[in-house]
Amino acid sequence: MPRSLDDDIVGLWKELTPSGAYLLGWDEYAGKLFIPSEQNIKEALEKVRSLRRRAENDVQAKVLDSMEINLLLPEPQPILDDIVGAIFAHLVKEGVDDKNLSSLVAASSKAVDATQKRFKDAKVPSAVKALTLYRLDGVLEVLGSVKRATKSPKLKEDCDRLAEKVKRFVTFFELEGFGNGTFEEVEKVFQKQKFALGREKFYRAALEAGFDYTETPDELEQKAQGWIDEELPKYREVTKRLAKHYKCEPTPEAVEKKIVERQKLKPEQLLKVTNSIRRVMQAFTDESVVRINKKYKTKVIETPPYLSGMMPTGAASFYDTFTKKPFQVYFLTTDPKRDPAKSVSQLMQLLVHEEYGHCVNHSNSVLGGGKPSQIELINTLLTGPVTEGLSFNREREFLEASQALKDKESLTRAEKDYVALLEKHGGFDLLNMELEFETRKWRIVRFLRVIGDVRINTGKQGLFEFIDWAHERTGVPRNSVYYQLFPAHEGMFPGYATCYAVVGEEIHEIENTLTDPKKRVKFSTYLTGIGFPPRSVYRRRLEEYAASL
Repeated sequence: MPRSLDDDIVGLWKELTPSGAYLLGWDEYAGKLFIPSEQNIKEALEKVRSLRRRAENDVQAKVLDSMEINLLLPEPQPILDDIVGAIFAHLVKEGVDDKNLSSLVAASSKAVDATQKRFKDAKVPSAVKALTLYRLDGVLEVLGSVKRATKSPKLKEDCDRLAEKVKRFVTFFELEGFGNGTFEEVEKVFQKQKFALGREKFYRAALEAGFDYTETPDELEQKAQGWIDEELPKYREVTKRLAKHYKCEPTPEAVEKKIVERQKLKPEQLLKVTNSIRRVMQAFTDESVVRINKKYKTKVIETPPYLSGMMPTGAASFYDTFTKKPFQVYFLTTDPKRDPAKSVSQLMQLLVHEEYGHCVNHSNSVLGGGKPSQIELINTLLTGPVTEGLSFNREREFLEASQALKDKESLTRAEKDYVALLEKHGGFDLLNMELEFETRKWRIVRFLRVIGDVRINTGKQGLFEFIDWAHERTGVPRNSVYYQLFPAHEGMFPGYATCYAVVGEEIHEIENTLTDPKKRVKFSTYLTGIGFPPRSVYRRRLEEYAASL
């Protein structure tokens, strides 16, 4: 059977993203890493553009456009994320395989050399330097984990050499006063020197080619401003209700402090509590929000220290997509230096987003009836808008399903168990208020991310000027605005921070055309099982499906 263009696209993706290919089930790519030298990038761009000229449909064209823009990002920090992600993927999938890890460490060393050569004489903007510095600890932590786990003296030595090489590499991007990269330290750095990302020319192309946005940056900002105008009164209203219950000041900080104090969860309790509420929440979600396939399998683990900088609160990852036993991992961050969940309601909201959003999205797409193509399942920049938007919208769907139980006369077994769970942790009404507070807070945060992403990437506003504006406009604490926008999302790719809100609100808009709860569950299940096509294709399919119900 002749190779299709889809096959050629997936083949090139494997070549450019070998650790991603290994992650999704192609084990022959174990121990490999793309070396981002000038020559390799030039050759890769030629291959991408050659395939692009042969594109037969929108999905192929947009996937190739996203691959091209990813290669063109003129910044050094992605290689450090690639090293951490690749090593961690190997550790999760196969434990300590000395042969594969040795190969991966050797390739990582070459990749650092190639990146250093590319940027040795480049003028790197101050904010990009900060993003690079943030990645050092992650590399050192993951190499330390390999050293502790392996018995191979040679692999231990290779890890030490790579660690020293990465430290030298990062010195090219030093910022005086950066220290450990705390919010307070970085704020002082940018009080002394101008905050600059240098992405003004690149940003519009990143939005269009990387994420399939048709809007201009100004149009995206205007949308987010409108969403904040609509959501903020609801956030303030639930804040007042909780303040009245807790007899505290009607501010988000005061209310959140009371919520956290009521339950007094310690970092070491977060994983245990999450596991204790998962079974009940999953049964309720499956019945009232989205149908979950019977072969669904997700592991819940504590976010390792070397990934917490990229996952300040939590995250999900997909494995063995193209095998007979796909699975997911849900990472729960517990490090108090990051931004971990601190209450049951926060854990619930995070669980809904990461597991019943992302993890179910992957599992249903692979094991459900949607039957997406291979290029709609590989991990490209286009994956972000769909799975982040879906998971963002799932928070709202779950909240509405939870609140709807108040006036329901006859409850199913899953609903009764869920109500009992809420009663155990503070009461049905109180937990629903707290869950609404969390959901609306995160809606505000996601809308702020859009505005911040636009302003700091276009040079319209500096990061800390934006943080001041965001805090004054919404009441979200300044350090939360910082950690939920800059180190993680802006380090991933310009435009990524916008993924959640835009597609999430598009799904919301289409879903609102359906009034029958059963049809809404059908719609939610459909959109969860069709993979990660480009945003415009995704929206078109959702509109057509909703119209058919």
